[in-house]
Amino acid sequence: MQLRHIGEQEADPSWPMPLWSGYDEDLGSRIADMNNVATHAFAGSIVAALFLKRFVTRTRNWVHGDVYTWNAKERPGRPVGGDPHVVRALYRLIRQRFG
Repeated sequence: MQLRHIGEQEADPSWPMPLWSGYDEDLGSRIADMNNVATHAFAGSIVAALFLKRFVTRTRNWVHGDVYTWNAKERPGRPVGGDPHVVRALYRLIRQRFG
């Protein structure tokens, strides 16, 4: 089962983000082989995933979970404030696959 569907069951949403190559140049550096962040605040999750993609070479399927999120509204088991979104869904996916 895909992480996206498991996330729906856990009320812990996730979705695929585009790894748009236009942001890849934002990892360039004048003094190093590459930066690990962009010099601007746009598309941070995508830029981070593009950075990781450079090191994931032996598999087609991989996940970049951007876990810094914020709950603006209190719900059962989800208080107002910082919340590690996608962690619940990843945990369930791992349990389903590996017991």
